[in-house]
Amino acid sequence: MLNTGITIRIASCLGGFFVCLVLTTLLGCRQQTEVDKMVFRYNEPVGIPTLDPAFAKDKSTIWAVQQLFESLVALNEKNDIVPVLASHWSVAENGRVYEFSIRDVYFHNGSKLCPADVVYSLKRLQDPTIASPGSWVLEDVLDIYESKAGTVIIELYAPNASFLSLLAMPYCGVMPAGSVEVATSPVGTGPFMMHRWHYGEKLVLHKHEQYWKQDAEGQSLPYLDGISVSFLPDQQSAFLEYLSGNFDFLPNLDPSFKDDLLTKSGDLQSRYQGGHRLERTPFLNTEYFIFNVEKGLPQELRWAINAGINREEMIQSLRNGVGIPARGGIIPFGLPEYQDNIGTAYAPDSVAALLASMELPDLTLITVANYRDLCEYVQGEMAGLGWPIAVNVIPSATLRSQKSSGTLGFFRASWIADYPDAENYLMLFYSGYKAPNGPNYSLYEDAHYDAMYEQIRALPPGEERSALMREADKYLMQEQVFVPLFYDEVLRVYPDYVRGVASNALNALNLLEARLER
Repeated sequence: MLNTGITIRIASCLGGFFVCLVLTTLLGCRQQTEVDKMVFRYNEPVGIPTLDPAFAKDKSTIWAVQQLFESLVALNEKNDIVPVLASHWSVAENGRVYEFSIRDVYFHNGSKLCPADVVYSLKRLQDPTIASPGSWVLEDVLDIYESKAGTVIIELYAPNASFLSLLAMPYCGVMPAGSVEVATSPVGTGPFMMHRWHYGEKLVLHKHEQYWKQDAEGQSLPYLDGISVSFLPDQQSAFLEYLSGNFDFLPNLDPSFKDDLLTKSGDLQSRYQGGHRLERTPFLNTEYFIFNVEKGLPQELRWAINAGINREEMIQSLRNGVGIPARGGIIPFGLPEYQDNIGTAYAPDSVAALLASMELPDLTLITVANYRDLCEYVQGEMAGLGWPIAVNVIPSATLRSQKSSGTLGFFRASWIADYPDAENYLMLFYSGYKAPNGPNYSLYEDAHYDAMYEQIRALPPGEERSALMREADKYLMQEQVFVPLFYDEVLRVYPDYVRGVASNALNALNLLEARLER
């Protein structure tokens, strides 16, 4: 916040001189670091509001925070938990007490990481005066402290099979004890460190020379000398900058250039196949429609909507083949509990016959502007089968308010995993989390399902737990509680000279072994 104000005041007082000074500085930086050095450049159209891991709730902040900070554990490309600042750990008292041994590493300021820093960082996340949106990550934690042996002890109120996945979230980034001004002057142990931030214009990170990781040949990581993040708000302009060689990847496919870049089957257009590379990976995001079960729409009609959508054609025509048509339930493709045979099959003839035999109620599908085309596609499908449902487009804030209050009867929603565990999706239909007390916006309540979910929460990781999660997902589909549409994918486009950028099903940006081989 302070940074923003200073920038604005200087600009207003010094006018053109300031602009020239900034341009000179940035061009000088580009000449010195982005040409002579190996600097990875990308664009964040929405900007980066903070570099404090306690507030890393959106993609732009998460990507920056992941370069600067590390947690006790992390998720690798296969979504497995791997040790980071914790060299190893043990679990006792039936999964209630975790003990972490801390690795010998150094912060960006040269100080050595110690257990007290970990305790401070996690307790800071819990601190109500910080008001972190990620404080819920530690809601099951009873106590955090340093043992006499120099380890970090975390005690839970009750066992939680997802706890290590929660600790891997960027919210749990570790900083030196007593850190202040974290939002603008971050100090972590990550592979890159803060260098310069012209708020709203450019963020520059430099390589952390004391970083602890090495590659398989013993070479110090990262390979990159730095990262340069720009903040062009116009996606079409950013696309042109990428084509001009000024950015080193396209992190998302905006509608303004999607058709120019991709064929209807989701491949690169032929004109881009020489010199560019398309990478697609599963993204733990389920797109679906929700029924408010308290509105009393009969199960047969809920089935009719599920069975009346040609999902393959929808993905092809609306999304250029991006996304996996939903043949399963709420658990998305990319998690081991995903099942591709429990979804409702496309059956237009059976749907038409059913609808012709019933008295059809008025039904309105609520959405926001970004998903108008998707909802109107379904509207057309259902109208063709004999049920003319309506579509109502409302502001995002209104939709959030109304779904929390339980007043919406039928609306579009999506759920991006907070952590890679199927339980994160199954909780959406647990009666204990009915809105406004949680994310169960369907207001679904079923004693059998609740019992399964509570057992899942209590079980340790393993096949018994996974089998029960599959059973719970199948039960939801039999009940026709919602309409799964598709499971999302991450698509990234790189120039051929970019190598080694890694990701996972949570859309992480891992530049640890990235290279620019021009």
